[in-house]
Amino acid sequence: MKTLYISLLFLIFSGCSGKNAFSNFDMDAHQQLSAQSFKRVKLMQGEEVIGTFSSIYLNEVYPKRYNKNEYFFVYVYFKDLEQNYTLKLNAKENIKIKELYYENRFSNLVDQRSKWNRYYLVSFEEAGDNLNLNLFTQKKKIASIKYQKDTQ
Repeated sequence: MKTLYISLLFLIFSGCSGKNAFSNFDMDAHQQLSAQSFKRVKLMQGEEVIGTFSSIYLNEVYPKRYNKNEYFFVYVYFKDLEQNYTLKLNAKENIKIKELYYENRFSNLVDQRSKWNRYYLVSFEEAGDNLNLNLFTQKKKIASIKYQKDTQ
């Protein structure tokens, strides 16, 4: 009888071991990696939210394709649609930026798509293990998203 209980406990626990946080969602491997890499911050002016700044570190999601420099899928929303801004990584300017249509090749990585956001593929020179993606307006940093490279 004791052997039966031990066998049942083993069977119950071994049946759950193959699952992870994404097991109950219909997501491919790239979507799972993007969900782990996705970060969003509110853009504040005093107590007022004036927009959002979101990014996905593409080197983590597509390491075979994006591996020579630092690549980010970025989208920005400002209530003031005419707001000018720049992006820097660890205080360095980007080497390439491409504005994307809201339906783009990275759309499958995010749940939210909106015509009000501005979407970009941005690349920077390699920048070490600590990555600070900063958003500037009028030469003033208003938001920062931090990434730590996985060095395994």
